Amino acid sequence: MFSRHDALWYPLHRMTRLEACWLAAVFFLIVAAPLQSAPTPRPAAPFLQKHCVECHDSDTKKGGLDVTALPFELKEPATFAKWVQIVDRVSLGEMPPKKKPRPLAPELRAFTNALSFALLLADQERVMMEGRAIQRRLNRYEYEETLRALLSLPYLEVKSFLPEDTEAFGFNKVGEALDISYVQMARYLSAAEFALREAIAPQAAPPQTTTNRYYTWDQGTFFGAIKLEGPLNRRTFPLVGYELQRDLMEMESPKREPTDPARRDLEAMAVVVSTYEPTEIRFEKFRAPISGRYRLKFCAYSVWMGPKYSKVSAGRRTEPVTIYADTPPRLLRKLGSFDVNPEPTIQELEVYLLAGETIRPDAARFFRSRPPDHQNPLAGPEGMPGLAFSWMEVDGPLVDSWPPPGHRLLFADLPLENRPATKSKRKYTPPAGVEVISKDPAVDAEKLLRQFMRQAYRTSVGEEDVTRFLGIVREALTAGYSFTDAMIAAYTGILSSPGFLYFSEQPGRLADRALAERLSYFLWNSCPDPELRHLAERGQLHRPKVLYQQTERLLNDPRSRQFINAFLDYWLDLRLIEGTAPDVELYPEYQLDDLLVESMISETQLFFSELIKKNLGVTNLISSDFAMLNERLAQHYGLTDVSGVALRPVPLAKDTVRGGFLTQASVLKVTANGTTTSPVKRGAWIMTRLLGKPPPPPPPGVPALDPDTRGATTIREQLAKHRAQESCGACHRNFDPPGFAL
Repeated sequence: MFSRHDALWYPLHRMTRLEACWLAAVFFLIVAAPLQSAPTPRPAAPFLQKHCVECHDSDTKKGGLDVTALPFELKEPATFAKWVQIVDRVSLGEMPPKKKPRPLAPELRAFTNALSFALLLADQERVMMEGRAIQRRLNRYEYEETLRALLSLPYLEVKSFLPEDTEAFGFNKVGEALDISYVQMARYLSAAEFALREAIAPQAAPPQTTTNRYYTWDQGTFFGAIKLEGPLNRRTFPLVGYELQRDLMEMESPKREPTDPARRDLEAMAVVVSTYEPTEIRFEKFRAPISGRYRLKFCAYSVWMGPKYSKVSAGRRTEPVTIYADTPPRLLRKLGSFDVNPEPTIQELEVYLLAGETIRPDAARFFRSRPPDHQNPLAGPEGMPGLAFSWMEVDGPLVDSWPPPGHRLLFADLPLENRPATKSKRKYTPPAGVEVISKDPAVDAEKLLRQFMRQAYRTSVGEEDVTRFLGIVREALTAGYSFTDAMIAAYTGILSSPGFLYFSEQPGRLADRALAERLSYFLWNSCPDPELRHLAERGQLHRPKVLYQQTERLLNDPRSRQFINAFLDYWLDLRLIEGTAPDVELYPEYQLDDLLVESMISETQLFFSELIKKNLGVTNLISSDFAMLNERLAQHYGLTDVSGVALRPVPLAKDTVRGGFLTQASVLKVTANGTTTSPVKRGAWIMTRLLGKPPPPPPPGVPALDPDTRGATTIREQLAKHRAQESCGACHRNFDPPGFAL
């Protein structure tokens, strides 16, 4: 992407010595007067009058620009940006338009160089006075990730509490756009309190880690799907090994005597569809008792169901399985994927579950029926593929220490008591949970607040800050609130205060603490970890060798995926992938194909991660000799010899159209509507996202396509007529060609 300074420097290296001497004299005239009231530079005024005023005066004002009324007040950000845009457009040859006489080369250089010097001087003066960045707050992504890291809650969800961040230049990290309002402050308070209560231990005693096995024959959702719509439309089948249990086919739950363990491990339920209503299979007998880490084991195998279920045999291929955490009603969170073989396969996942979540397995390759048509497209004269689930084993919760780390940050080792839900006539009724017991609330509150603020604030903590929040605790205790709730009130204030919400930005060289903050929020979207903070406190982070080592460490850490995912959400607009749904009639294969949709997004994220990890050249953004593929994506792209659900680098043939971002399914999806391709949208996307030359908005009152397109039968012909209009052609000539390429 080009910075706003690139065009300013561009023409300077082409000056002759005579031009440089002449320019120095002109430059003296430019800067002689104060910048905020300086007139337009002398070389600029005749150029503007000769080449620009005809289209950009008070009467015509094309593109909303009137150069006759544009002051040369470079300390005004909006005015500065307009002059930068003028230099950019002229330097790149976009203005004056091609139908106008081109300026002579010396005339053009004199104009751009004079303006460039003035703009650079104004920018350098601003940097000296204000610093390179204005003070800005954390955006929604950063706020959530910071709370996750601070409170040790890896799957905390608070983005939904907060309003969408305003964008600037396509991103959500620009300080000028990240303002704050009363509504946002109220939402920050709600989000902070929710996060803090999630961090508190749910019970006083540590939970017991247990190992339990859940058999599919005991799960009502597996057996309940047997009797759907007659014998020819069955969804699940009870098996013992590969033997179909026909005597159980009409039962909604098996009625049998306890069997020996060896036979029970052979019992399984086969499915021939993906999990979707009304076949919503899940291990509903398990619910995560508390939020935390769990180890899940699954036993499953692929099968082949003969015609009319006459015979069940070993599967003819591996089958992909996706595991979701399921919170009713149908709130799904993907936990992982794996492949199962024709012989019984045991796969293991270590996951973080939220309290109350159950587990939903999905035979991801199979179809999901759309009433009233339930025809299975994988069924043929020889039968159809199936997937048999035997059991799930859960080991957990896996507890390293109790209370959890987030709780200890809030309340250290103060004793706990279980607090039942109570009914009270008071205005406030404490919820069920635990109560932290303090024998000396005043002393404990001050100690805990100092400890918490040292971790929450990314800079030094002032004594006045501690005093202010200690006052909140005292007021709450006086009002009759418990010690626990009084501390939560103070912590909520801290997590909604400028010391937490805002970056520490000062003019001049970055201090080591600010450098640690910049580095971690760039590469992790989160706060500095203990190692970064330690180096910053010792004043070592600014050393080039140390800074390089820490950059490599952060990039190689799994947390760098937080930067990659959030960056691509805005740079490539991946967050908008569900903004339009393909038309069901035109593209029925896309609907309910979660494996494809999930793989599309992961492909782009992992491709970008691979570019960083291997330090690959920038040309790979457009054309690469590899793609990140699994079997489902390869099938979608018409490629062969790729099997399995895992995404990995796959070499591409030299004559393939694949490679780079532009032909990835996710990018093509976000740059199209639900019915047709959109060369205009795609062309503008390429100009903005890849070339750094965003097209101006269309003139007011001009329709997307000229309604008078008689004789035009294709999109290309319609746009050709559209470009023929003078008001449209100047921009469409730039972004239509790359749009047509896609």
